[in-house]
Amino acid sequence: MRNILRNLALTIVFLVTYSNAEAETNMLEVTVTYRERIALPPDAQLDVQLLDISRAGVSSKRIASQRSVMTSVPMTVALNYDARMIDEQDRYAVVATIWSGDKQMFRTAYRHDAFGDAPVEIILSMVADEDTHTPLSRSISGIAWAVTEIEGIAWINDDPATLLIDEEGNFSAFGGCNRFSGTLLPSDGGIAFPQDFAATMMACPDEIEAFERRFINALVRASDYVRYGAGLVIIDSAGNSLLHFEERLE
Repeated sequence: MRNILRNLALTIVFLVTYSNAEAETNMLEVTVTYRERIALPPDAQLDVQLLDISRAGVSSKRIASQRSVMTSVPMTVALNYDARMIDEQDRYAVVATIWSGDKQMFRTAYRHDAFGDAPVEIILSMVADEDTHTPLSRSISGIAWAVTEIEGIAWINDDPATLLIDEEGNFSAFGGCNRFSGTLLPSDGGIAFPQDFAATMMACPDEIEAFERRFINALVRASDYVRYGAGLVIIDSAGNSLLHFEERLE
């Protein structure tokens, strides 16, 4: 009898412990698409991850991940995660990729805020067949790029800031009022602008001047870039989107 009671007590303790240890599962709805008009191979798979990006200079910590067969474009998935792993003081992002076997076909151009006000919607960028770190002169030089967004805020008028880079790494930019020029700094596969640019000193309307400052500050913080067709995203060292450009046809 004593052994029976002891075993019963251990069973009760185990059940209580197991119950308390159960995950407090929450669901994050993520919609993924891409702009290119191409069909995916039958074995295409969508990989979605929730990351903790709170600590600068430290690799992101994966909170949850899910891989599914890519059945449609766009595709919406429910990413489940343990709510107990989320700290309101930390920063979290969602990234996604599309794979065909061992080949990555599409990837996230920048990290998306996981717990913002809107549902998570990700537009992926196509991965080039050649080395992802295509030399700058073959990638974005010789093209007039026009800004569409600065850190998620749309440009305010029909005369946006522009950027042009030549094959030697010299750049010229229009900030909405003033013109800027300089030479890119050496960068291992990414992109880096100097802290100081040569610039004109025009008197600008306050609103335009504010956007121009945001544009130049974003360029100074640039660390890498992703090109997708006629689009370009410049990102910082943490993978956050700084500037969105579209190719401007002259």
